[in-house]
Amino acid sequence: MNSKSLQSQADGIPFFKFLNLEVVSTTDKATTCIMPATQRLIGNSYLGNIHGGIIASCMEATASLAVFDRPRKGAPKPINLTVNYLRPAKMNPLHCRAKVIRAGRRIAFVETIAWQVDEDTPVAKGQFQFLLI
Repeated sequence: MNSKSLQSQADGIPFFKFLNLEVVSTTDKATTCIMPATQRLIGNSYLGNIHGGIIASCMEATASLAVFDRPRKGAPKPINLTVNYLRPAKMNPLHCRAKVIRAGRRIAFVETIAWQVDEDTPVAKGQFQFLLI
């Protein structure tokens, strides 16, 4: 699946539209998305940081899109996730890359990284498992 068709799939999911998630690139093994920073995503108004749940949601959305084009009848269902927050996310666009580590017939394992300015200084890293139906 190419970036344009994957973007049309993302646009059909209301929460992904709420995040303003944009598919930047996709290959067989990885998908990269970007989420613009907006005031409604702030979790701490005093510091102006993006809410941690929004960061995890962006990572989960990108990870699900990475396994979205696997052959099956329905959308991938998240069954487990771990997110490690490494530093605060300021009011800058959030980039997220999801790499498919292994996709079997029923389960897919995906690793994610989220960053803002430099990929070498990530905001968060995560591991996701999806049930492929």
